[in-house]
Amino acid sequence: MKRTRAAIAAAAALFCGVLIGAGGDALAGHPFGTEDAGTQGKGNVEVEFNLERQHGNDGTKTTSLGNSYTMGIAPKIDLAVGYSYDFTKADDGTKSRGMGPVEATLKTAVIEGKDRFPTLGVKAGFSLPTAEGEQTALLATAIAEWSFEPVTVFANVGADVGTRLAGNAERTTSIRASLAGSWEIRKEWYLLSELLWEKQTSPSATSTAEGLIGAKKELTDTLSVDAGVRWGLNGDSPHVTYLLGFTLGFRGEHSAQAVAAPAGEKK
Repeated sequence: MKRTRAAIAAAAALFCGVLIGAGGDALAGHPFGTEDAGTQGKGNVEVEFNLERQHGNDGTKTTSLGNSYTMGIAPKIDLAVGYSYDFTKADDGTKSRGMGPVEATLKTAVIEGKDRFPTLGVKAGFSLPTAEGEQTALLATAIAEWSFEPVTVFANVGADVGTRLAGNAERTTSIRASLAGSWEIRKEWYLLSELLWEKQTSPSATSTAEGLIGAKKELTDTLSVDAGVRWGLNGDSPHVTYLLGFTLGFRGEHSAQAVAAPAGEKK
């Protein structure tokens, strides 16, 4: 209980610090689990390479190598495909490995932000199983994004709707919400903070809540690196997760700044 209260207090304090750091351009992406409303721009591509190390409350340790590709297929529409390969070691020493579900999604900004009104976007798609017994899920996320230079705030609500399309006997549906902030503390350096919540729709299911602190550095216009630590805020959440990643951008003639919704944003 003491650990949970301390974690909640630390996450809340840091998040408030990011929000009141007001006036910086930064979009969401790894290590965030929260989506931004910006798009790449037609013909532009972004590739993310991520490494995560999760320590569960039951002693299980999981190392995940993630990869995602995002392409602008229209001025304000992105197609993204992502997957991960997981290495798991249980508390008793048992080891396993395997590929996680493959996700394919489309994202677009539907209303452009102005002044204090946020940019609104949606992201939808599906998750395909890679192992027998897993489910195909339909994914949907509503996105809001505010820009208050040098701070950018992102908010998401969404659901993963389970199906029996893969022949699985059981299906689960979960709902989720998140709030994230990015603060450009100096040129091309960003302080990151995030709160995540998720719960299966079954009345007896427990919920998970996690907080993140991290940082991102833009090395060039098309290359950035990031790192973060995410920890559980209740007893049903993973104890701690360490995150590291880098992102490569491949730009065509049309810049993302010209087509992304938020004023002053770039991707």
